[in-house]
This record gives sequence, C-alpha cells and structure tokens, in this order.
Amino acid sequence: MISLSLRQKLLVLTLLPSALLTILLVSYFSLTGLDVLEEQIQSKGVSIVRYLAPISEYAIITGQRDSMQGLARAAGAEPGVKGVLIVDARGRTLAASGRISLTADLLQQPIAGPVLVADHPQWLAFAAPVVRSTDDSMPPLDLPGFVAADAREVIGKVFIELDKKPISERRQILLVHGLLALLLVLFVMSLLSTLLARQIVHPLQRLVRAVRAISSGQWTTRVQADSGGELGVLEAGFNEMAEHAAEARRALQTRIEEATAQLVFQARHDPLTGLVNRREFEECLQRALTALLAGGDQFCLLQINIGRLKSVNESCGYRAGDELLRQIAQLLARQLRPQDCLGRLGGDEFGIILAAATAPRARQVAHELCKLVAAYRFIWQDKVFAVSIHVGLTPAVVSALSGQDMLIRSDAACLEARHLGDGGVCESRSPKQEEENRRPSLLSGEQLGQALAAGQLRIEAAPIHDLRANAPAVKLCLLSMRLPSMQASQSYQMLIDAAERQGVAQAYDHHLLAAAIELLARSQSSPTQLCCLVPVSASVLETAATYEFVRGRLAAQGVRGQGLCFLFDEALASAHTSRLMAFAQQVRALGCQIALGRFGAGSTSFALLHTLAPSYIQISPSLTRSLPGTNSLTALLRAILDMTAEHGVPAIAGDVADVPTLETLAEQGIAYAYGPVIAPREPHLAWFEGVVMRGQVVPD
Repeated sequence: MISLSLRQKLLVLTLLPSALLTILLVSYFSLTGLDVLEEQIQSKGVSIVRYLAPISEYAIITGQRDSMQGLARAAGAEPGVKGVLIVDARGRTLAASGRISLTADLLQQPIAGPVLVADHPQWLAFAAPVVRSTDDSMPPLDLPGFVAADAREVIGKVFIELDKKPISERRQILLVHGLLALLLVLFVMSLLSTLLARQIVHPLQRLVRAVRAISSGQWTTRVQADSGGELGVLEAGFNEMAEHAAEARRALQTRIEEATAQLVFQARHDPLTGLVNRREFEECLQRALTALLAGGDQFCLLQINIGRLKSVNESCGYRAGDELLRQIAQLLARQLRPQDCLGRLGGDEFGIILAAATAPRARQVAHELCKLVAAYRFIWQDKVFAVSIHVGLTPAVVSALSGQDMLIRSDAACLEARHLGDGGVCESRSPKQEEENRRPSLLSGEQLGQALAAGQLRIEAAPIHDLRANAPAVKLCLLSMRLPSMQASQSYQMLIDAAERQGVAQAYDHHLLAAAIELLARSQSSPTQLCCLVPVSASVLETAATYEFVRGRLAAQGVRGQGLCFLFDEALASAHTSRLMAFAQQVRALGCQIALGRFGAGSTSFALLHTLAPSYIQISPSLTRSLPGTNSLTALLRAILDMTAEHGVPAIAGDVADVPTLETLAEQGIAYAYGPVIAPREPHLAWFEGVVMRGQVVPD
C-alpha cells in the first residue's frame, strides 16, 4: 500500500473532486455543444431539400435540364454542401453538382418527405420528393397545404450531402477548450490546495518535529504558537504539556540527585553520630598516606576508645549509650580543625586524622582531648556519669604499606593506653620506623627527573574486560607507569602526585600520552579497534602545551584521536571544571575522548555528568571494594549506574580482586572491569603484541 504524507493526502482530497467535477462539466458541455451543432446541420439539410424540391417541379415537368443544373449548382454553393443530385421518379439523374456518394438503391427508394436518408462518418445525406402540384397557381412554398407523396404524384427527388467537417472541427475546438478549462481549474485548485495545505500541514509538521525532539531528550523544544483556530490551540497545548513534562523531569532529576546524595552520605557516614564511617575514614587515611608518599605534609592518626560506655549501657540501657556516643562525637568535633578528619570506627572507637601535625603536636592534642572528656559529665535522667577516653597515636611514615597497617598499629597503641588508666595516651613507635621516618622520600624531584631522562619508567597496561553479552569489538586498556624503586602497594596516583609536587607532572603526562599514541599508530594494521585510557594530572589544564603536544604527535603518527581517552580524577575535575571543559572541547575536536576516574567519591559526580559528558566513568574503588554483601553500597552503586545509563555513559570498575565481586558488578550493570581477577598488569608492548596484534583472548 502506498504511504502518503499528510500534505499529499490533503492535496489528493482537494484536487481529485475538483478534477472529477471539471471533467464532468467539460464532458457535458462538449457533448451538448456537439448535439446542438449536429441538430443545426440536420435542420440546414432538411431546409435545403425542402426548398429545392418545390422549385425543381417545373423544370422536371418541362424537361429543362439547364434550369435543373442551375438549381443544383446554386444549392451546391451553400456552405457545407458536399453535393446535390436531382433525379426523376425512376431514379435517373437529371442534374448534379459536386460529388454524391449515395448508392443507386438508395436513390430508387421511396421518400415520404424531407428527411435524413444517410449518416456517414464523413457526411450526411438528405432527400425530399418532388411532387406534381394539383394547382399550378400554388406557389412553391413550404405551406401547410403540402400533401404527402401517397396522395400526389411523385415526379422526382432531390438529394444533398452535407460535409461533417464542421462537426469534427467543432468537436476539436470543444475538446481543446475543455482541456484548457480542466488545466485552468486544476491549476487554480492546486494553488488553493497548496495554500490550504501549508496553513494546515506546516503547523502539524512543526508539532511532529517537536515531538520527535522531545522524545530524543531535547526537553527545551517548543513550537511557535502563531496559528489560528484549532491549530493554535493545539500548539499552545503542546507547549504547555512540554513545559509540564520538563518541569516534572527536572523535579524527578532533582529528587533522584537528592536521593543519590543521601545514599552517598549514608554509605559514608555513621547513622548514629553523623561522622564518617570506618570505610570512608580508611579512604581518607589512604589519601593522606598517598599524599605523604608523594612529598606531602606529615600527619598523625589518633585512635580513641571511650571508657565506661559499658557501665552506661548496663545502668541506663542502650539508648543512653547511643546518646553518650553522639555527645562525645560532638565534643571531639568542636575541638578539631576543618582539615582534620573525625570518624567512628565502630562500637566505642573513634579515629582522628590530624592533618599537618607532627608526633609531638599530635600528643599534645591527644592530652587536651583526654582532659576535655574527663571534665565532661554525661547526664541521663537522674544519673550522672564521668567519662574518660584512651588514645593510641600513630605518626604517619613514608614506609607505611597502607592505611590499614596504620590502623592496626594505632589499635595496638590504644590497647596499651588502656593499661595506663583513664586519659592514657600511647604512641606506637619502633626503632625501624623512626629510622624510616628520618629518611627522605623515595619519590624526590631529582629521582623523578633522572628516571624520566634515563628511560627507567616502566609503562604498564591493565587489560579492561567487557562484561556485556553483546560487546563491541574494541580492546580497552588502562596505561600507567612505575619506577623500579616503587613498592607493589604504591600506585601510579602516588607517582603522579609526587610528580606534580616536584613540577615534572607535565613531562610524565606527555611520556605516557606519547606511548599511547604510538600504540594507536601500530594498531592501524590490526583489525582490532584499540582504546587507551591515560590518567593525567592537573598540569595538562594549566597551559596549551599538552593539547599542542597531542595534536603534533597524532599528526606525526598519521592517526586520529578516537582511541585516545584522557582519564581525569573526579576531585581534579571538580576543582578545575571550567578549564577541563575548555580542554575537552579542544581534544574532542581531534577525535579524543574524556573519562572520569574515582567517580562517586565526591558530591559533584552527577553534576560532572551533565557538564563534561564523558565517554566513560571509572567507579571509585571505595564503592566496589566491599561488594558483594553491603546493601548500602549496592544501593548507591545501583543509583550511580542508573544515572550514568540515562546519559549513555558506560561504567568501569577497577582493581577487581575476586570472582564474586566481578559477578556482582556484572549483575549490577557494570560494563567494564579490570584487576587481578581479569588479568595482571604487564608491560604495554607485550600486552599489545599478545592481545591486539595476535588476537589473544583475555582470560575471564
């Protein structure tokens, strides 16, 4: 079935009846005109023979052939007369003019009066009898006294033939006029139909385009309400509904973001005291340790145990114990600086990260807190309780393997402080740690510069596995670098943080970007499409040097930038959003992509989705490390994945260490994952040759 647009249907509905009506009218008037013309010709033929018959009587009776011939020639001179014939009663020719096509049989047939005797496609024949008059004085006129042949003697007949050419010419003229009238009517109706279709169809087409735009996510689309009548009402109604839908979507988006922010807060904070929970506290501790290893400020860890909480619970119930914990948390928080971190580690244990604090300063703060709590009295109903705390102090050292190691040593120091009695403070120290504390950082500026110049940096690739069923044929990898002196627990982020502090971060970024572009150039001979995620520092945003460097390298290698993806940490993106947007616009013009790392670790995650529109997001390890089995983290991860799915951004989970976590991530909708359970990190060239060029499969 032929599919017609609304405009075409409207034109057909208006033109078809007009064309049919015009054809009917033209046909009617043409046929009527032809009938009138034919009647006129027949009337003319009958009139001629009716006049010729009486005036031929005398010539036939007297046998004056010359006179009869003159009459025949005179009649033949009439317009349209093809021939004239006068015969006697036996059908013998007495006079003729022109060309007669009648047969002899027709000439001998009896004729009662003036009549049409033959109708040929090219001519008409008429005949009339010539009768002897009973009264010779009667004039040869067409009077009522004319008597039929059966009552009077027929002495001869007259025949004439009229040419039908006028009828044909008239028919052609009528046909041409009819066609011209039809074309004129169709032209006028086409103009009127087009104007009508434009007034009706154009507003409807605008509405159709607006509906399609809104269905594709362009919620600000509106139509110009300039039509009149019902169409104007329809346009205004559409705009009103679109505005309501946009408002409802904004309200829903706001509620989703608020609910997600609430989930983020609940997943990172203790519901009883409002302080950060143990998981978030460990994240803060690890970040502080990473900054220290990169040459940052010294800090100390305080672990606090509340004494006599058990007696409060036993005397007044757990509601009183919970209230005691809330009041102690508020008391401690008021004594700390904004840059310090206070968290509840569980039960009656609290932790404090004292930023930019040496061990002597941390000991002084610990004693002040002990005195403050000792002077505090907890009142519950009619009972008053004295409260005390014990503090374990652990100075941070560059040799610390992890924040968990510091917590273990701080917990041991806190246990020892309990033996000292109320208000006891104990510092965890050892000769080996003191020696390491006096040693300079292994990641010094001189060492970083020498390592880069000497080519000691090892570039590694972490294969990124696609967890989706219908995965596109694209190989993803995360590139990073290591120094030979770095321990296994020290990450590339520590290295890049140290490079930033020492002023060589841009050189490190360029070195890693050059390696990625080289891989992309070499992969052009492989059928496998390659995409390299390259973590970069804030130095790439400070000047245009990185953009020019990347553009020059891409041009020199003769490759487009589709496979090069800049990975920015979420905290960096939040701090430099405007500069990052400008940089993203520049590198996207080269075909490059942007990704966000440690997504979900901050409160600006969802705002960055709108402003930066990244190609990938890397989920913060703090959200995936404790999966499966953590309901709050699972709900938070689900909310984040729903939001990223709405924007069409696939999520990557990193450092996945076991199969249950990998299966849980796949169930939740994580698109990509990397880590020990996928494949170990290996030199980037070895991975490239084995996986990309030779098509080896990454083990599941």
